[in-house]
Amino acid sequence: MKVKFKAFFIVVLFLGISSCVMAETIKLTLDEAIGLGLVNSTNIKQKLLAVNAARAAVQSSKSSYYPSVSIGATYTHLFKEQKTPDITLVISGDSITIPGSYVASSDPVSLSADLSQTIYTFGKLKNSVSITEENLSLAELDFEEEKRHITVQIKRAFYWSLLASEVLEVQKETLRYKEEALNVARKRFAAGLSPDYEVLSAESDVANFRPVVISAENQVKYAILAVMDLLGIKEEEGEFDIELIGTLEPDYYDFVKTELIDMALKNKSEVKQYRKNISLKELTAEITKSGRKPDIAGFVNYTLQSGYDSQTGKPKYWGEDSWEGNLTAGVSVQMPLSALFPWSKENADIVKDTLDIEKLKLGLSSLESDTRLDIVNILLRLEEERSKILSGEKGVELASKLFRSSSERYENGMISSMELQDSQLGLNSAKVGYLQSIYNYKLALYDLMDAVGVDHF
Repeated sequence: MKVKFKAFFIVVLFLGISSCVMAETIKLTLDEAIGLGLVNSTNIKQKLLAVNAARAAVQSSKSSYYPSVSIGATYTHLFKEQKTPDITLVISGDSITIPGSYVASSDPVSLSADLSQTIYTFGKLKNSVSITEENLSLAELDFEEEKRHITVQIKRAFYWSLLASEVLEVQKETLRYKEEALNVARKRFAAGLSPDYEVLSAESDVANFRPVVISAENQVKYAILAVMDLLGIKEEEGEFDIELIGTLEPDYYDFVKTELIDMALKNKSEVKQYRKNISLKELTAEITKSGRKPDIAGFVNYTLQSGYDSQTGKPKYWGEDSWEGNLTAGVSVQMPLSALFPWSKENADIVKDTLDIEKLKLGLSSLESDTRLDIVNILLRLEEERSKILSGEKGVELASKLFRSSSERYENGMISSMELQDSQLGLNSAKVGYLQSIYNYKLALYDLMDAVGVDHF
């Protein structure tokens, strides 16, 4: 099928295709299709961005462990300076005038450095960091699950496409048998060995079956488009034939139910997410409880203030006594007293967190129970489909023998065209049913992968 896509050079890079840009056909095996789908998936790229954002959030939260340092500089210009009035003193009849002085510089400059450090928060800081780490773990889990999900989806679509191609071949084969029967009918009629309605019946049978072949061809085209959509191939640059390389054959496994259940409870994304959410809620509950305890922090400040001439008000930036330094340090303790009251919001939140944790634990227990039942049900489906495959093999073998016998008898004029058509349709149904049972077995296998939380066995 012809499709256009922009990612051709990615295919060349990833698959090592050495053909030129105008190549007629791109052949993809299942592994190559999965690799291309993982490279092109926008959902996976989004999940990866979420992982990087969560990782940055962890670094941001851990920064609270370290001191916070800041520096500042301030320049001020006073358009009207304050000055103390002149003071005149009379001593022994003599007057002495003491000139006033400026109380501030006309252009003061101050430099400051501040350092603050959290000393102890009774677990609030530690638990806050743990929450961001759990969120990172959830983002990574979501990322890995998306890759697993895409892989299984591509497998489903890939084998659906193979099924459509195999069914198309069966329909073409059946049409060919009907055309051969038509030729036999015409020859027998020309030789005067059969009436004309045998020819008309065979012609009608061929004409009626051609739409079935066209429908099968359309299914192949649609199946290829579905695969290409999962692979992220866009219809933009160039036209290519896409050919999927593989065979529709059953892969039998001997599963142990208890091992699958243990694997599911360990690997399944939904189960892991539930456990992570319980852990997150427990950390939130701890932070809520520690909200009733004080926060202790230390601080240090050092400030340099520019000097000035008290007689003129002019600033002094250079020389001796130009700057005056001041160092302060202390410890602060903040205690939320309202959180100690029985009716406080903090106490209500503690009760709510406890109930939410119990609710999540019940949900996890229900999910684990559903997972066990799902695995048991899928294992039964696999057994059912496996038996259908085995019976389908026998059915195809029997239908083939009946068809060969009917063809020989029809050529010898021993049966009618209607009886031959019945044997043709019997063989067709047997082959299509056999292919469908193989595909259904694979679908059950992929459902089991989803139930267990893996992308292969």
